[in-house]
Amino acid sequence: MKKKSFLSGIGAKLALAAVALTTVVFTSCEKEEFNVEPVELSPASATIVATVYDLTTGEVLAPQAIVETITAGTDGTIAATTKEISCPSFSNAEYLPVEAITVAIPKLAKGQFALIPVNFYAQKIVSAAKNVTVSEDPTTIETTEVKNTPVTYGPYDVDKNIDIEYAAKVGSEVVNINAINSYIETLVNSRAMSNENVIKVLKAVVGTYNTGIKTEMQKETRTIKAQTTVTFSPVTTIIESVVTVTATVDGVEYTIPNVQLRKAGATVVSESSESHAGHDHGHGDNSNSGGGAGGR
Repeated sequence: MKKKSFLSGIGAKLALAAVALTTVVFTSCEKEEFNVEPVELSPASATIVATVYDLTTGEVLAPQAIVETITAGTDGTIAATTKEISCPSFSNAEYLPVEAITVAIPKLAKGQFALIPVNFYAQKIVSAAKNVTVSEDPTTIETTEVKNTPVTYGPYDVDKNIDIEYAAKVGSEVVNINAINSYIETLVNSRAMSNENVIKVLKAVVGTYNTGIKTEMQKETRTIKAQTTVTFSPVTTIIESVVTVTATVDGVEYTIPNVQLRKAGATVVSESSESHAGHDHGHGDNSNSGGGAGGR
């Protein structure tokens, strides 16, 4: 099922800017009563509050907060005007810059107060790329096996199901990432989005394949026979190939060839066992008691 954007149908520029919502104007009441002095109305004021959302998910990135307060002039009123409001700060390392928005401030008389809400919608850099595909050149595929640290369990007095834990390689890396990033900087032919932002998006797309190959502990249930020591030896297949990445950004399709990709494939765990059956398996102070080397 195709995932819909939080703000479906929003344009590229609007996605990086904001939406000014309906301004709410409050008016103070001046109650007239017999023999009661007139109440002096307070000077007019206007408050602009802003909220920042993730364009795709609707997650609140910066909760509603006051970003601007407009005070009255010497006559206690506010003339109709406009104000440019910048997006409030939020943790935006993964997001494209959000443009400022021009907000209309209504004419306000004494005793009136305006609340002007503004919503900013920030777009993740990677999500700005559409129709991302990776095609692999089959003639470039090479595989190698990487041995991870073996682990040993047992012996036990009875057959036992054990959740063994072993090291496996996971992730991927772009071997020639610097060359690819330099190539991306020569590609851009943007329309509405700035060239700088398109470059950020394309680099981020390639960067999703450059998370690095890491060692991760994994678990698997195996049966250890009684009076047996079993050593498990995990081996990860590393696959190297040359791929082409294609992505559409701001309505323009970009092709990034010659991406040298190195990724971790499946990890296969082989086992070797040593039987202790028939041994004088003692307990307590007996020198033959206990587990095998590295036993768990």
